[in-house]
Amino acid sequence: MTIIKFPSKQFNTPFFKDVLDEGYHVYSLEEAKLKDYYPNKFPDYPGVLLKDLNVGDVITIRVFVKIGTGKNVRIDGGYVDLEVEHIEDESVFGVIMTALPDKFPLKKAESLEIFQEEILYKSNLTEH
Repeated sequence: MTIIKFPSKQFNTPFFKDVLDEGYHVYSLEEAKLKDYYPNKFPDYPGVLLKDLNVGDVITIRVFVKIGTGKNVRIDGGYVDLEVEHIEDESVFGVIMTALPDKFPLKKAESLEIFQEEILYKSNLTEH
């Protein structure tokens, strides 16, 4: 996991606002191209095209979540795997496969809508 401290200044960047308002933020390959959008430098991920996805594929995203309150507030981040359950127009709906801590706003087995620019990797089909 990546631990990021909230800046002491006003949280006026879209990244920090998203984490505060929604409780989490999904890393975007497009937003990563914007100077200073993210507080840290992250690897160059290959990404995945929607046309290359099928139901049952496992995709990997990176999420950042708000942990703690007051002076102890911080952002934890890490990779989350999802199984593609549905592809519709510009988005993918996937079931979270990764077990996440209880305090995280996302839970295993929940469905999450993801966009192409948020998919970092694709694995092979699951066995169903």
